[in-house]
This record gives sequence, C-alpha cells and structure tokens, in this order.
Amino acid sequence: MKRILTSIILITLMIAGQAYAASFFSGYAGGKLNYAGNENATEYEPNLKLQAFFSGQYNFGKNIWSHMEFSLNTDNLLSESIFHETESIFQIDELSLILRNQSTTSTKYYSIFMGTYDPVGSDIFLQRYFGSEPVASKITESWLGLAGSILYPHFGIGFSDIVVFNSKPMAAGFYLYINHEDEMYYVFNADGRFGCTFRYFTADIAGGVGIPFVNDDPSYKAAWQKENFHLGTTILFGNNYTQSFFLQAGIYDLTSSKMSDNLFMDPDDTYILLEPRFISGQMHFNFTFFSLPQKTVDKFLFIDDTLGLDCNVYTTGFTIGSKTFTLGAHASLSLTGKSFNDLFEADKMFENGFNINVTPYIYTNFLSGEIHSQLKIKCMKFSSAVWQNAISLDVGFRTNL
Repeated sequence: MKRILTSIILITLMIAGQAYAASFFSGYAGGKLNYAGNENATEYEPNLKLQAFFSGQYNFGKNIWSHMEFSLNTDNLLSESIFHETESIFQIDELSLILRNQSTTSTKYYSIFMGTYDPVGSDIFLQRYFGSEPVASKITESWLGLAGSILYPHFGIGFSDIVVFNSKPMAAGFYLYINHEDEMYYVFNADGRFGCTFRYFTADIAGGVGIPFVNDDPSYKAAWQKENFHLGTTILFGNNYTQSFFLQAGIYDLTSSKMSDNLFMDPDDTYILLEPRFISGQMHFNFTFFSLPQKTVDKFLFIDDTLGLDCNVYTTGFTIGSKTFTLGAHASLSLTGKSFNDLFEADKMFENGFNINVTPYIYTNFLSGEIHSQLKIKCMKFSSAVWQNAISLDVGFRTNL
C-alpha cells in the first residue's frame, strides 16, 4: 500500500509539474552539532553527534503544491570509522500533496500524505492555515523538524480535508489514515480537528479513534476487540506580546477493551505541559511544569527527564554594535523516572534521584539564517567519577532556502 500511494503521489507531482509552466520552490533547513561525553563510558569519551532536517514546499501553481520533510540523527562522528561509516537514523517525516479550493465563504485544503502530517503538539497546523507566529514552548525546541514535539502524530498513509473560514480566523476538518501500530496489526484512524487564532486566544484541538482491522497473526483474536483513542490540545491565552498562559495536554493511546471493559492510561503516552509567560519590556520569563513521555524528551535540548519544572529567562534586546541577539538561560529541576502519577506519592518523589540543569544560550541572525549556541551544565554530574560529562555544547544553524 505504501508503494502504491507513493507512486500515486509522485505521478501526480510529475503531471502537475508539466501542467503548470510556472513552479516555485521554497524550503527551510537546519543542522545542529552536539559535543558531549558518553555517559555510558567508565572514562571520559567525547561524542560529536549531528541532528539535521530539511523541509521543502514545491508550488506547481496557485492551488496545488507539495510538502516534503526529512530528518537525520547520527551516532558519534568521532569514532574510529569517521571516514568510513557512522550509524544514523534517516527518516522521511512527510510527503504530501495539497489541493486548494477557494470560495466566497471559505478555503478548503485537500491533502493526501505519507508520514507525519500536521502533528498535534507542534504549532505547524496554526502556521500553515493561519500564517500565525510560532507559539510553542521553547523547552520543546528540536532540530529534528516534525519529529520533535508531538502529542500524537497523524502518522501513516491517509487523506485530510481542512476548511478555513474567511469571515473568522477558524478552521476545522478531519483526517483519515492507516498506520501500523505494532507488529501485530494495522490500524484505521479517524480524527477531527479544530483551530482558531484570535487576538488573545489561540487553540488547536484534535482527537480521534484508531480501530485495528488487519491482523498479521491469525491466532490473535483481540484485534477487533479494542479501540485506541487519542486526543491533544494546544492553547494559548493571550499572545506573544502580552502576559499569557500556554498549555498542552494529550493522550496518544487510551485503550478501551471490549473484552475487559477497562480503561487504561499509560504515562508513557500522556503529555502535560503548563507554562505561564510574563513580559517586562524586552525581558521574558517563562515557568514550565511538564510531564512528558521519555521518547519525546529524548528529542529535546533543555530537559533530560520526564517530570519537572523549568524556568526560562531571556531578552530579545541584547546588542553588540549593530548586531541584536537573543540571550537567555534555562534552569530546570527534574525527577528521574517519574511521571504525573507520582505526584500523589510525595514520599517517593525523590527515590530515583533528581537532576538540576542550567543552560545558557544565545542566537542571532547570521548570513541568510540564524545561528544558535548553548552550553548545558548538568550540576548533579559534577559529583560523578567522570565529571566532564556534566558539560555539553550545541551549535546549530537554520536558514530559509
């Protein structure tokens, strides 16, 4: 099925490219190098790793275009085989074809896609359909494009229909897609979505159900006996220029079993982020409580654990000569191996230990893009035998193509 849909998309793109004489390409790319010690080694072992992404849009005409995004995450580049091969994860995050149909009251977008499309948790839905500014929390920054902060993905092979209303900044629609939840069976998913961007209120709300329908193992009889519910929301009260409150919450795999009539929620699939934001002149103060899945945290820059608090203080008005910089620092306290469920057992909160990280950062415009750098200091690592692992450095660059 993947090969069939890929062929359909590629053939359609070639036909569209020939049908429209005037085509246009725009893109966005970035890469980040991370220098840190190998925490699994008994002595200091430096690691240099690369994260990179590329996102492109090819316009075949006024009302038809395609999106493509891929990301790369490498292993240690400083190994003995640096001039031979380095293990890496290459992922095609999105391949899609979009058709637009405009009327006097609304604009409709029809899409066929493979990969992760309009993921819930990022603000890509709001940016694509409303042209809004980014509103996501800065602790969720990633250099893996769509593979970064995701409450739950519209992942698989599918179709979407989104309508944007001309009279108000509101959009609604649905997604139908098929994915392979695990090695046992395929899942048909149906999701609804609503978004809006008012002056002092922004929201992106989605939810749906996945129904297993193809079983690779004939002896497995329970595929039809359960549904996988998923939902997520991103809400900002206020805006980027006022005092505001940002929240995200989501559940990826809430399973209802017809056989047992039980409802089960796994912390590994539950996402909670609460963030009041304050502004004083050019100073910004963001305070964040988070309880996130480990697979999500692994892709972030500023936090290492699943449950904790973060304080981000930064200014957008730091200048050197004629050059303007954004200068700031994250300070976080996080608990090892804990989730929101552990908040009700205060006596066990610190049984696995905790981490305190301080991460100063700076970024500015450079050439045709933006250069970022940060130094992460893991305070609790200084007491370990390999204290050098307490410090890591990241340098990255993003640019429009």
